[in-house]
Amino acid sequence: MANSSLVYSNARVKAMENTFLSNEKIVRMAYSDSLEEGVKVLLESAYGGGIIVETKDYEALLQAEEKKISEFILDAMPKDKGMESFLIKNDYHNLKALVKGKYMRLDNVDFMLMPKGLLDIDELKEKVLGDDYSGLSKNMSAALLAIDGARADGKLSPRFIDVTLEKVCYREIFAYLKKVKVPSILTYWQTDADFSNVSSYIRSARCGNGELFRQGFIDGGKLDLSFFDVDQSQFAEKLRYSPYAQIADCVKDLDMVTFERIWDNTLLSVFKEKRNDIFTVSPIAGFYIAKKIEIKIVRMICILLKNDVDKDVIKMRLRELYA
Repeated sequence: MANSSLVYSNARVKAMENTFLSNEKIVRMAYSDSLEEGVKVLLESAYGGGIIVETKDYEALLQAEEKKISEFILDAMPKDKGMESFLIKNDYHNLKALVKGKYMRLDNVDFMLMPKGLLDIDELKEKVLGDDYSGLSKNMSAALLAIDGARADGKLSPRFIDVTLEKVCYREIFAYLKKVKVPSILTYWQTDADFSNVSSYIRSARCGNGELFRQGFIDGGKLDLSFFDVDQSQFAEKLRYSPYAQIADCVKDLDMVTFERIWDNTLLSVFKEKRNDIFTVSPIAGFYIAKKIEIKIVRMICILLKNDVDKDVIKMRLRELYA
């Protein structure tokens, strides 16, 4: 029955792969003379389900596309095959936005929200605003109580909110993956945690504050905290003998543009090789991650076009495509 569910879900995914933007369309966008031209490519491709927006409202188009894909995954995903981990990430992102809105007295945080994950956004909002954490996971409740405690002590900051919820988010994801035991999904999140920690290490080293890095370290990756206990000048060389030798040069040069491109490409490669194996979760997971990266690329191109950035700079930031 489990295999039957996977086959059915993956068959639905195959039918959705025609929604990917082709490499030709991405290049057309990147080399557009204006934001209007770039957004026109999206409108011609029925992005966001075919909604029509003004050029300046391109973000609404991207949010509509993300919502469409998230709703499809919620409906199509096979249960307990690891896909829930991606929705946990959405829940914690939304929690960050809602908590910041609550304590920073923001009138509207809707623009910061992602599509719903496993939890309904309105219910999550009600619990956050009402200080009622019943019904939430133990990890989530503990994180919210820690944030409330920091506020009571006068130590609350946006960074504290981000770090606290991000660490607990990964803790919850890895706890869930111990139960379902899907190797490819576990590899994805271990890789993501490692890249996130390397990114944090580089940024902390730039400002000379190693304590910031230790506070935000995410457990669960292949590289434990001791791996990072080395001088910055030696760190790149140490990476050459790790599973992430491909980022050694950009870490050495502090080239974050290349680093982030490799990050996305590496995550996508986890599922790309088995994208046609209908008896595994790889096709549906790969489709979802590829769509998320595609939307990220499109958003980046729109922002750069809006700011009239040189075309060569845009080209440097493009990622591999799944289509």
